[in-house]
Amino acid sequence: MLSPVLPEILMEIFTFLKLNDKMEHFIAFFVLSFLLNRASSTVTHRIRNVIALLLFGIMIEFIQYFVPNRSASRYDVLANFMGIVMFQFSFSTYLYFKGKKKTSIE
Repeated sequence: MLSPVLPEILMEIFTFLKLNDKMEHFIAFFVLSFLLNRASSTVTHRIRNVIALLLFGIMIEFIQYFVPNRSASRYDVLANFMGIVMFQFSFSTYLYFKGKKKTSIE
């Protein structure tokens, strides 16, 4: 899945690590969530980003259903969703501890 967008060296690393398809989906949507979050990180924008990325993942799987030699998988959508949620959880945790550190210094 990632081969069209990643440099060859990263694809060699992924091949070496023997990442399965679901892990590639997880990583791709974790990174997409990070990139969208960098563009806009207010709470309302983050909610919008989660919904947009989830719909994007569902749309990709829906289109693959109609493409020859491809198949749609609800587990791919689940892996996409888990990548999005894991980033949002990680980022929220980071913001929480960053805020605690700032208040403890003052």
